[in-house]
This record gives sequence, structure tokens and C-alpha cells, in this order.
Amino acid sequence: MARDKQLSRRSVLRFGGGTVAAGLIAGCTDGGGEVEDDPETDDELEEEADDADPPETGQDDDWEAVETIELEADAEDGWVGRQPDAIEGNENPDIALYEGTEYEFIWTNMDGDGHNLAIWDDADPIVASSFVDDEDETIEFTVEATDEMEMYLCEVHSDDMVGSIEIRSE
Repeated sequence: MARDKQLSRRSVLRFGGGTVAAGLIAGCTDGGGEVEDDPETDDELEEEADDADPPETGQDDDWEAVETIELEADAEDGWVGRQPDAIEGNENPDIALYEGTEYEFIWTNMDGDGHNLAIWDDADPIVASSFVDDEDETIEFTVEATDEMEMYLCEVHSDDMVGSIEIRSE
């Protein structure tokens, strides 16, 4: 009777881990096992960290005075930012809104395809503009930012025309 030589998942993982470990021991990783002549001490690394730029916290002054978000809709390029300056020229830019603040959204259809602009929470639309399929037509609507807002998108092209919304508190 012939035995089935199928490997268990655990055996495959053990074999894969052993192969990686052997490669590391043999010096087959990037750098070829070269040893640095003068390794940095922990104190030197801490000094470098102190001199580094502060990490991005997502908070910047560019969004504090914003009242209008202006975008261009193009099925090939996605949403392209026009205003504020923080998003100008960016494809599907992330935007920051302050909770409780009213914002005017303005978007222009640049390609003549059918588009709309919708603001969604994690699963459903909160507010959406009408659909437009005329090139150069502009739609405006006003919305108050709420902490449920997570993204904006075109409901026709939701895979390619979607951006994140960060809700900030004042």
C-alpha cells in the first residue's frame, strides 16, 4: 500500500522557516554578511533620533482655515485635487475636515463620463451629489463634517475614484 506523501501545513511552514534561517546564517541576505567596522552605539542612535524631524501626526495648519474642497472628476485619473493648496494636483487626495465645521464641496466633471461625489461612512453613503455626465459641468453641495465620515468616492467608479477623509476635532 503506497503512502500519500502530502506535507502538512506545519511541515511546510517549518521547512520554509528553516530555509530562511539557513539563508541568514550563510550570509545570503542583502549585504552578503559584511560587518560594519564601527557599529553605532545606542547613544549615537538616540542622538540621531533626537535630531530627526518629528513624525508626521497628520495635523498640519493647511487644513485649519479650509472651507471649500474642490475636486475634478476623471475616470482615468480619479479625483484630482484643486483646492485647498494641500491637495492641488494630487490624485484621490486624502482630505482633513474638522468635526462640526461646514464645508462646501465643488467638483467638476472633466471627462464627460457619469460621475457623482458621495461621502461615506464605513459602509453607507452619508451624503451624495447628483450624477452628472456633461463634460465641464460643476456641482456644489455643503455638508457639516461628522466623525462618521471616512471616505469620498464616485459611486460609478468606486475602485478608481476614492479618497480618505480624516475627521479632526478642534
